[in-house]
Amino acid sequence: MESSDVLLVAIIVLVPAALMWGIFIARTGRPGKPPRPRVGIPMALRPAEPDEKLEGPRLERIQVWGVLSTFSLAIFIAGYWLPETQRQDHFVERFQEESVHRGGLIYKDPPVLEEDIDAVAFKALEEEIALGQRCAFCHGGNAQGGPVPGGFVNPATGERVQYNAPPLENVFQRWDEEVIRFTIERGRPGTPMPAWGVEYGGSMTEQMVTDVMAYLKSEFPANSEPPEELAEVCTDPDAPDDLDCSTGQEIFMARCAVCHGDNGEGKEDTPWYQGMALWKGDVTHLDEDQHMLTIINGRRFAFMPAFGEAPSQGVPVPPYPLTEDQIRAVMEYERSLEGPADETTEAE
Repeated sequence: MESSDVLLVAIIVLVPAALMWGIFIARTGRPGKPPRPRVGIPMALRPAEPDEKLEGPRLERIQVWGVLSTFSLAIFIAGYWLPETQRQDHFVERFQEESVHRGGLIYKDPPVLEEDIDAVAFKALEEEIALGQRCAFCHGGNAQGGPVPGGFVNPATGERVQYNAPPLENVFQRWDEEVIRFTIERGRPGTPMPAWGVEYGGSMTEQMVTDVMAYLKSEFPANSEPPEELAEVCTDPDAPDDLDCSTGQEIFMARCAVCHGDNGEGKEDTPWYQGMALWKGDVTHLDEDQHMLTIINGRRFAFMPAFGEAPSQGVPVPPYPLTEDQIRAVMEYERSLEGPADETTEAE
C-alpha cells in the first residue's frame, strides 16, 4: 500500500473517531478523579447504581451509536476494498510471477543431490528437486528443440532411432493453449513425448502444467509475438491456378517445416519430424478441396494445427491464421514436392 493510501485511510478513520470522541467528552464532561474509597470498603464492593439509572436513556443512546458505528464501519470496509484494484492487480502479478518461477523449475533438470549434503543445503535445493521434471532434457535448455539424447525406440520396428524434439520457444505461434495442454498431459503416441498429466499416469498436476505453459510464454518472447511477416498474396490473387509457388515455399518453411521437414520428408521418411511425409504421391491422395480443408481446419488433437479461420466449430481460432491465398500457395507448393524416388528417376 502506498503512502497516499495510508494517509487517506488515516483521514477517513481517525478524523471521524476523534470527532465522535470530542462530542462524547463535551456531552459528558471531562472525567475527573474517582472518589476515594471508603475505609474498609473496596470500590468493587460498593453498591452499584440502580437499574433505573443504568438502563435509562444514556444506555440507549450508547447502544444506538454503537450500532450506527458498526454499520458505518462495515459499509466503509466494503466500499474501500471491493473496488480497490491496485491490491487485486498486485495479487494477480505476484501469482503470475510465482507460476513462472515454478514453471522454470519444472522445465529444468533437478540438481544432483550429493550423498553427504547437510540439512541447510538440502533445504535450499528442496523445491528444485521436488519440481524438476526434465523437460529440458529433450527440448533443450533454451527450448530450441533438437535430437533427443539416446534416441528413441521405434514402436513399429523395435529399432533405436534418432528423433528430433520440436522447439518450444515458439510453440504458441503454432498451437492454441488447449492443444498445448492436451499434448503435455497426454503425450504424443509413437514419439518420445510421454503423458505427463497425473490423470494419464504422469507426474504433473494440472497446476504444474499451467506453470510450465506460463514459463514458456513468459521466458521466450517468440511465444508472445506473431511469427515473422509472410507474403500477403502470390503474384496474382485473382488467378489461383497461377499462384507463385515460391511464396508457398516461404510460408511452408516458416510455418510447416517444423513438423513436416524442410523438404517435406516427414516422419515417414525420417524419424526426425512429427508430421506425415508430403512427397508427391503421398499428399496427392487428397484432392485439392480435401487438401485445402485439411490446411484450414487442421487435424485437431492429431497434432495438425488449423491454419485458417474456418466457420465456428466450437474450437479456438488459430493464433496467427493464414489468408486463403497464402493457404492455396502452400497447397500448390506441397503438391509440387518430389520424393527421393522421383529425384532418382530424373537423375537416370
